[in-house]
Amino acid sequence: MTIIYTVDAFDRVDELLVFEVEVPKEKLPEVSEVMEWSEEDYNDFAAGLGGWNLTEQKVRAIEGILGQEFYQEDLDYQISGGEV
Repeated sequence: MTIIYTVDAFDRVDELLVFEVEVPKEKLPEVSEVMEWSEEDYNDFAAGLGGWNLTEQKVRAIEGILGQEFYQEDLDYQISGGEV
């Protein structure tokens, strides 16, 4: 079982996925700090369970962790993990 973690960007009008950015597993502890997850939330996410909505501030912080810029004002963002 392989779990992939992503930041997902959705169109605000039709709610379709526009793009996703992979989050390497080794970055999860830093992302967890940004997300302010409890230990249970972190463990659930690491196991590929659930998704969380992201504010602009959290997206920008995750951009810094990943060393990539991808925020666009007209999109909604979530972070999720799932089995591939």
